[in-house]
Amino acid sequence: MTTITISGVDELFAKLGTLGAVETLVPPMQRGVYRLVAEMAVYPPPPSGSKYVRTGTLGRRWTSKLNRNANGVIGTIGNNTDYGPWVQSDAFQARVHQGRWQTDRQVVGEQEAAIVADFEQAIARAIR
Repeated sequence: MTTITISGVDELFAKLGTLGAVETLVPPMQRGVYRLVAEMAVYPPPPSGSKYVRTGTLGRRWTSKLNRNANGVIGTIGNNTDYGPWVQSDAFQARVHQGRWQTDRQVVGEQEAAIVADFEQAIARAIR
């Protein structure tokens, strides 16, 4: 599991209370998980000479979920294919896919700065 930590959340809760803080965090969390899902769904070019016809199922079956509670909002993404982890999970990626298919950890690393900036802007606006 890969996580992104956002600063300023404690101050947000102190200023707005639980309900206000959670409602402030939901929109950037939704945008963040959508950003990750969109990037994970991108296929690499097929190997040269490959005659395999891709179905696109792996890309279409990326999912996202938000869980709200008194501590904040947790966004989760996943893929509901049986073979997804063997293709794109940093922990389980099969050797044949390494170096060709991006992993969850790589995509989070690439998108983390934009996601954090989105949260920080939302938090800054809310506590002004």
